[in-house]
Amino acid sequence: MQQYRVLVINDFEQKGGAEVVYRQSADLLRAMSGVEVECFDVSRFQGSLSLLSRSWNLAAARALKQTLGAFRPDRILVHNYHNALSASVLGVIARHKRELGYAAYMTCHDFHLIYYNPTLHYMVNGNIEHLTLDALQTGHVLMLRVSAKGAIHDIFSKAYWHTVRAVYKPERIFDRIICPSDFMQEALHRRGIDNTVVLYNPSVVGVTNKPVSVRDRERFSLAFVGRVVREKGLAEFIALASSIDFARIERIGVFGDGADREEIEQRYAPLVESGKLVFFGSLPQDRLFSELRRFADAIVLPSVGVEVAPLVIVEAAMLGLPTLIREGAHRLDFGNAVGSKITYRDDPESLRAALDGLAAHLATPERRYDVSPFLPQCYAERLAHIMRMT
Repeated sequence: MQQYRVLVINDFEQKGGAEVVYRQSADLLRAMSGVEVECFDVSRFQGSLSLLSRSWNLAAARALKQTLGAFRPDRILVHNYHNALSASVLGVIARHKRELGYAAYMTCHDFHLIYYNPTLHYMVNGNIEHLTLDALQTGHVLMLRVSAKGAIHDIFSKAYWHTVRAVYKPERIFDRIICPSDFMQEALHRRGIDNTVVLYNPSVVGVTNKPVSVRDRERFSLAFVGRVVREKGLAEFIALASSIDFARIERIGVFGDGADREEIEQRYAPLVESGKLVFFGSLPQDRLFSELRRFADAIVLPSVGVEVAPLVIVEAAMLGLPTLIREGAHRLDFGNAVGSKITYRDDPESLRAALDGLAAHLATPERRYDVSPFLPQCYAERLAHIMRMT
């Protein structure tokens, strides 16, 4: 049996959804016969995460070079690099690829390969707007403000992005680009990147639960799961729910933490005091899943940013919970086959109708959710095939 050494690379060890997939992919590959896995992230070297280092992290590049020389991988799987490791690691991967003979792969967790802002949005008068795939192909994108950090930061970000594209052509470094959704693959194809393959990220929920059935109830408990930051849309959803006097909503539970939590708690202090809005903070995975089963009748996904592959839809379905999801400028085709999504738009009547639809959905005891494409074993088998280890 052939032996494989796989180096799995990511910015951080612990942070968000991409980091969960980073750790899962390493564990699933490590569990395969004949596969040796080593991980590389910011915990592997000393250095500060300043603006300069995020632009060009020499410490990360040196540490990766040493790791490649010592481990001598047959395969490299990159998740994220641009948030901390920086594009400097691309040069290391490219320079040693021929010498060591490894194949390199990358999972596209965001849109940084095709646009300045990895969440595919821009700012207008302080508000977040979505960039459509059609608009992405026009010169107009050069004039858009891609962050709220000011004009100088905006100019620097665009210049840096174009420089990296000119020097490295990241898609050429990798043998295949792994897309966790069909939408991501379409976005890459629109920009001329076609060495792609779709592979859904694996769920971390270990057991599939029977869908929750709720009859003869007027109100339901909703759970928000994720980072409490602007692009996740929690504040906007609370405002929309308040505009219809929380019709059919018994309470909203917030499972997560982030930069906007304190502001939201202060703004909606009366809701917190009345128990309509409950903050649980960040919980360990096992406790999170048990608390969701205890607290929630459904999950709400109100993101105002573009979600590449919102696995919370799948994991909620595996817990037996449907998801109420905000319609945006982006497509919502991810997870359609699961059968657990109910959508709403940013107006009171649409939310009322969606909540009525949720009531009907919850009252259907015979419904089933199809989560088979997202099971860890399915991911592991397909990943090994894509990486030519089977």
